[in-house]
Amino acid sequence: MKRTYFSFFALLLVAFMLFAGLSFFKDGIEESFGINTATFASDLLSTPDDEFELAEVVTTDSVSGKAIATVERAPLDTTKKNILFIGDSMLERLSPRIAAYAEENEHQMNTVIWYGSSTEVWATSGRVKECIQKYRPDYIIISLGGNELFVNDIITRRTKYVKQIVAEFADIPYVWIGPPNWKKDTGINKMIQSVVPKGNFYLSYTPDQHYERAKDGAHPTPASAAKWADRICKWIVEESNNPIVLNLPQKARAYCHTETFSMTDNDVKAKPKVEPAPKPTVQPVAEPVEPQPEAPNPNTETL
Repeated sequence: MKRTYFSFFALLLVAFMLFAGLSFFKDGIEESFGINTATFASDLLSTPDDEFELAEVVTTDSVSGKAIATVERAPLDTTKKNILFIGDSMLERLSPRIAAYAEENEHQMNTVIWYGSSTEVWATSGRVKECIQKYRPDYIIISLGGNELFVNDIITRRTKYVKQIVAEFADIPYVWIGPPNWKKDTGINKMIQSVVPKGNFYLSYTPDQHYERAKDGAHPTPASAAKWADRICKWIVEESNNPIVLNLPQKARAYCHTETFSMTDNDVKAKPKVEPAPKPTVQPVAEPVEPQPEAPNPNTETL
């Protein structure tokens, strides 16, 4: 009886080894004999594919420590884009240089500057949707956060606003430019990074980036802002999730349609700034006319 069991298990062992061995030579056997063999051996010796795939699409949130999904990088989009550039006063210096890139590469660009704005007012005012409906962009660049460097408990108080803004972009490709800090912030950059995928957020505040500041100590000078814009455009092409064609322009700066808004004390929602009235045309000054001597009055005696 024992011998019968031994023979049975020996036969199973030989069959198992033969089956596993055939699996190692799957391709050759299928090609020679047309037999569809199983990848039994590879399944035994390999790590489940799901673990590798998960590692490719999951990263760690630097703020909360939670796993968040990343976005796969798209191929270079060579089509002409309709770019919408929105944000705070940093756009005043950034926009002319980025507009030069747009013009050089035959993109259309519209800029909306909201002076003194924050993630909160952009998210709660409805202005993001208004701009999208008005300009119909197929690519968005946003530079926002400079007015929130020193907000306390910013992650708790402002994260929902960043989520709201990104949600309103819907499926439009976008890039979020972080503020060029002049002092250490209370978490604005980390907060944005917790919502915006890595390849959609340009971190402007790094040790290798230096800015010359205007008299206010916060805004970069025009020349420094132009270099900042060059770095951003290079990053968009080489590292962003949604690269577009941005070849180096020949012009230093260019003009694009620009709409400006300002914050008011009585209304959270922005109101358009009144455009200055056009200057009247200066008329040429007429030549002075020399006074003619009056004719003598015949009724008056002349002394």
